[in-house]
Amino acid sequence: MIDPKAREQIQNFQAPQGTSITIPVSDHPEQHTFDAFAEEWMALNPGVSWNRDPEDKTDIPGFRLKENITYCALPLERELAPFLSGLESIAAPSVSGKAKAMLDQLELPCELTLYIALQCPHCPGMVDTLIPLAAASDKIRLHIIDGSLFREQAEADQVMAAPCLILDKDFRWTGSVPETEILSMVLNRDPAALGTGTLRNILEEGNADWITDQMISSHQVFEGFSGLLLHETWSVRLGAMVVVESLAERAPELAETLAPILMDAFEHQEIPVQGDILYALGEIGNLETMAWIRECKDGFTHADLSDAAEDAIEAIESRVSE
Repeated sequence: MIDPKAREQIQNFQAPQGTSITIPVSDHPEQHTFDAFAEEWMALNPGVSWNRDPEDKTDIPGFRLKENITYCALPLERELAPFLSGLESIAAPSVSGKAKAMLDQLELPCELTLYIALQCPHCPGMVDTLIPLAAASDKIRLHIIDGSLFREQAEADQVMAAPCLILDKDFRWTGSVPETEILSMVLNRDPAALGTGTLRNILEEGNADWITDQMISSHQVFEGFSGLLLHETWSVRLGAMVVVESLAERAPELAETLAPILMDAFEHQEIPVQGDILYALGEIGNLETMAWIRECKDGFTHADLSDAAEDAIEAIESRVSE
């Protein structure tokens, strides 16, 4: 897999002490290729520790270079050099003075997804730009994906050419982009445009109040927020529920605008998610919502859903009678 020139580069690489790469697991047919690459590397240069983590599950295979940096590509050909320098950056983060000043202003986490291709002449430069930024700030969650290897992923993100950099699944650049332009866009994001993934990161950093405050100040429920309430992970839904409760208390009319969204999504969810939707509707719903819950309740066969519906109805009745 690794050609003679690359083998020599890897053998000569002086890995920083303690360099460790995690190998997540996936059901993707390319997983064995990534496993084989790691084994071949270890035979050439044991200075880098490669560790397979069966608890770290992903949709597509890759390498976790740092908690916030995932490299879903094989560092071959022209991508090997920026991969090696990236490992050095992670061990000893170093960015320009201007970039550091901008990173120091970064309060919100962001997701940057870079699509590359091994044949792309401009992709190594973008990898060289982005890994040091993510190494210097845990608030940047960087995903590097080989779009020619994972075509379904690239098509899903509507990537037509490489390099393609996507910020929070929304804004995108094609071609080479200066680091200051990237950071300027990151710093000047409209909170209302934040995607579900970024809002989840904010929640998991313990900043549920920030989401509440921003939605109240902008007089709108962020489009990406409902995805948290419908998330398959219970802890994410729980964090979102804290925001819902706060909204219901501080801005009940705004909170009520969530009800139609949740009601429309209800039938397509698993039972645990449906139960949480009913709880949320009990916190924010009105008489019209209550009538909808009553109608749904008549068709429930699962006891937990029936109980959740009854609790939601009681919560709405109690609130509207005050």
